Amino acid sequence: MAGHSPQPLSIDVPLCLYVDLDRFAGLPSEQVLSDEERERAESFRSPLDRQRYVASHLALRQALSEYTGLQHAELHLSKGSFGKPSLTGHARTQFSLSHSQGLALIAIGGRGPLGADIELMRPVPDAAVLAAEHFTRREQEALAALPAQERDRAFLTCWTRKEACLKAIGVGLLVSSQSFEVGLEPDCRSVELAVAGRILWLLLGPAPERMDCVGSIAEWRQTEARAGNASHSGRLLEAHA
Repeated sequence: MAGHSPQPLSIDVPLCLYVDLDRFAGLPSEQVLSDEERERAESFRSPLDRQRYVASHLALRQALSEYTGLQHAELHLSKGSFGKPSLTGHARTQFSLSHSQGLALIAIGGRGPLGADIELMRPVPDAAVLAAEHFTRREQEALAALPAQERDRAFLTCWTRKEACLKAIGVGLLVSSQSFEVGLEPDCRSVELAVAGRILWLLLGPAPERMDCVGSIAEWRQTEARAGNASHSGRLLEAHA
């Protein structure tokens, strides 16, 4: 992919933090969360799942308030056609929230759409089966070649990198996770996704390192018209500058 990334490999996430959902204490949810969020919270049968959902969304709103300077009452979130949330009236504020059990990852930036994903470290006994369904052939072979004690972290690293990219572009299941390469290492790289006759360019990298989890962040930077589908001059179109 050399020569195809016109931007430095630096994701715009000035605010990136982990949140312990089981210890988080914020404003009462009825003062902060939307009606939709409160209804969603009530739909959880498990009290622990409900509490963690509420805590993650309160933490997100607190982070957005700190980042934008807006009061909680001024934060209005809306969803795109595939469910990706955005801050109404503040298109330059991009964010993503992910949580795994009691730990959440929040990323906020001011450039391209963001995708964040987190997984707590754990054994993954069916890693080979899942990799065959979701990873590229080269990623599957790289995973199989690793020593057994390294496979769980490598699998979760690749998994969160795939999810972060898909969350950044926000098109649901329209893109197969096997159609693009992210690798098993928590490196920084540009990633190419083909969607609806265009090439989407993303920057992908690790979240701040922790021993108890794996986290990844992706930022959608540019869009390029595919040769043959539109007049192609070789110029990249800044979709989210």
